[in-house]
Amino acid sequence: MGHLMSVMTMRLPCLIRSVLLHALLLCGLSPLLHAEELPSPETVRYSSPQWPANLQADIYRPNSSALAPTVLVIHGGGWSSGARDDGYVKEICEHLQAAGYAAVSVSYRLAPEWRFPAQLDDMSEAVRWLATQGAEHGLDTSSIAVWGYSAGAHLASLLAMQPQALPIAAVIAGGIPADLREWPNSNMVKDLLGKSRDEAPELWAVASPVTQVSAQTPPYFLYHGRLDTMVSYQQAKQMQAALARADVPVTLYTRWFYGHFFAALFTGGSSAAATNFLASYLAPASIPAHVVGSDM
Repeated sequence: MGHLMSVMTMRLPCLIRSVLLHALLLCGLSPLLHAEELPSPETVRYSSPQWPANLQADIYRPNSSALAPTVLVIHGGGWSSGARDDGYVKEICEHLQAAGYAAVSVSYRLAPEWRFPAQLDDMSEAVRWLATQGAEHGLDTSSIAVWGYSAGAHLASLLAMQPQALPIAAVIAGGIPADLREWPNSNMVKDLLGKSRDEAPELWAVASPVTQVSAQTPPYFLYHGRLDTMVSYQQAKQMQAALARADVPVTLYTRWFYGHFFAALFTGGSSAAATNFLASYLAPASIPAHVVGSDM
C-alpha cells in the first residue's frame, strides 16, 4: 500500500533471518528451543473438486494422542505473493505445535489474477473443510482460532467477522492493514480490489476490517512493530480502538524497535504472549514441558 511495497514478500527477509540465526548460534545463543521433537506436517487438499483452484494446507499436529485444538494460519504477501510454508509462517506453526495446538497453514488464490473476495472465500472453504474432515486428521474443530500476519491478518480478521462453518474463538493478527482506505494510491490494494477507492468506496470500506467490527467479533490479540513504515502502527491502534468501542476483549502487544519485516521474522515474545492469550479462549491439548522463546 503506499509503503506496503511487496510486504509481504517474505522470502528474501527469510534468507536474511537465516543468516542472522546462524550468527546467533555461533555466539552460543539459541532463539527457540522445544522440549521434544515435533511431528512433521501433513499436506492435504482442502478445496472441493468444484472449487476454482486446487488449494492445499499443511497440518502441524502437536505431540498429543487427543484431538488437538486448531488454529488456522494465514500467510502474508500483499495478497499477491507469499506461501503457506514461508519461514516465518512455519515458525508460527511450530510454536503452536509446541504449545499444544494444531496449526493448519493454508494457501489461497492471489491477486491480481483473483480479485477480492476470492481470498476470503478460500478461507471460508478452509473452515468448511475443517468442519467436515478435520477430525479425520486429528483436529478438534468444535471451535478454532485464526492467526495471520500482514495480508494474512487482514484476511483472518474479515474471516472472523462473518458467519463460518465453525465458531471462531479468537483472532491473532500481526502487522494488520486494518483500514485499506488509508492507501488510496496503492497499486497493491487496487490489484486486490480491482477498482480505485474513488470508483468503489463501499468496496474499500467493506474490505477494511476496522469497519466490520461488531459485538459478535471474537477476542483479539494484536501485535505490531512500533517502527513499521509499511503498515503504520496506527493501523493497530485504530483496530484496537474499534474493538474496544464494541466491548470486544483486545490486547495490543507492541514490538517497540521493530519494523514490518522484523516483527514477522523475529516473533520472540509476541508468539509466547499470543499463545498465553489464546489459552484463555481455546485451551491447548497439553502443556509441554517448556517452550523457550526470546524476544530478540
